[in-house]
Amino acid sequence: MSQQEEEPLDPAVEAIRVKMVRLLAISGGIMMIGLMAVLGSIVYKVTQDDVPKATPVATDTINELVIPTGARIVQSSQADGRLMLTLQLSDGSTRIQLHDLKGRLISSYTIREQ
Repeated sequence: MSQQEEEPLDPAVEAIRVKMVRLLAISGGIMMIGLMAVLGSIVYKVTQDDVPKATPVATDTINELVIPTGARIVQSSQADGRLMLTLQLSDGSTRIQLHDLKGRLISSYTIREQ
């Protein structure tokens, strides 16, 4: 048996075949770039720390809190960037003062018996 030689394609069909091969190469390249971008983002996400790093806070500032004369600090607590002081005043009443961390007074509540 002898092998048959293929006949050359019609020029119009050959032009369509060349366009299809070019379209296949372009779409394959775009798919490869997209796949590389997805894999790169997955690797980036996996290698990142889950806990954000704490930013250093300047501690060289000195702030003052003013409390009434004769008052005694009974309790203090700090949360959400605020400082709460519970004071025992010299007249026997209790005062709760809420300050920001810069020392500025936000609010003050005096508790007295009737």
